Amino acid sequence: MLKIDRATSIHSRERFDRICVEIDLSKKLVPRILVLGSTLNIEYEGLHLICFSCGKYGHRLDQCAEALISEEVQQKTSADGV
Repeated sequence: MLKIDRATSIHSRERFDRICVEIDLSKKLVPRILVLGSTLNIEYEGLHLICFSCGKYGHRLDQCAEALISEEVQQKTSADGV
């Protein structure tokens, strides 16, 4: 963690916390994490092109080559009756 938002550090917000972390954009980004038994949603502030199908930054799900290939395979499998 690089830094913590002042409102977070003094617990003045009830619904969310803001922290600054360094992330490796070549690795898969996740939409949520499990902390002490609670599932927490993650919002990547400043990163607007995140695909949670493949987890990469730079495109959205509707433009994901991996998701499109997976969908085509599923359609072909269904059409073949497999």
